[in-house]
Amino acid sequence: MKIYRAKDYDHMSQIAANILAAQIVLKPDSCLGLATGGSPVGTYKKLIEKHKNGDLDFGKVVTINLDEYCGLSKDNDQSYDYYMREYLFNHVNINFGNVNIPNGLEPDAAKECKLYDEIIAKNPIDVQLLGIGTNGHIGFNEPSAEFKFASHHAQLAEATIEANKRYFDSEEKVPKTAYTMGIGQIMLSKKIVLIASGESKADIMYKALHGPIMPQLPASVLQMHRDVTVIGDEAALKHIKQ
Repeated sequence: MKIYRAKDYDHMSQIAANILAAQIVLKPDSCLGLATGGSPVGTYKKLIEKHKNGDLDFGKVVTINLDEYCGLSKDNDQSYDYYMREYLFNHVNINFGNVNIPNGLEPDAAKECKLYDEIIAKNPIDVQLLGIGTNGHIGFNEPSAEFKFASHHAQLAEATIEANKRYFDSEEKVPKTAYTMGIGQIMLSKKIVLIASGESKADIMYKALHGPIMPQLPASVLQMHRDVTVIGDEAALKHIKQ
């Protein structure tokens, strides 16, 4: 595991963007696993800058997103499909036929998860970008009694709903379930980049990287991956000494 201690959020975003950009340059048809939320916004901004400067071509890149809220249409401004277009896809030369995000309006969970499993199996992920929730979730793999390998219909934890309600008009409007890539599928990625910023992530980052590996803290499983790069600012890594 490599750990980069960034000066601040902008520096963290630059390091993460450099890693993803290098992957695309070395392998133009790379498959990138992408995350949403507050943490990756800066990383995507840096990637857009590289593209506009002529340094990065997304024409052959394949993307697979970690998750999507259930019940939100693609045009809902809080859906992750909308998020990805707003913060990355609409600003680069991505082929939208190569973009993969769960369909949050599919009522048949078994059908949607089977379809997503097939997509992931056909497109091995070269680099998976991850954020981390304050309860240790990655994607929407919430703390549970077991690690779930495959895509599944996840019930969101109260801590996740609390953290996400700032994006909605009221807590009642926050979706309570989501379709998410499974822990096993994340672990099959050839490389994982975990980003974290802010003091609110300090405790969970220490537990995830140095505590016991257990499904009650999903991110702890990353200790077992062969190629993980952790990028955090000083606040997020304040308990980690190396």
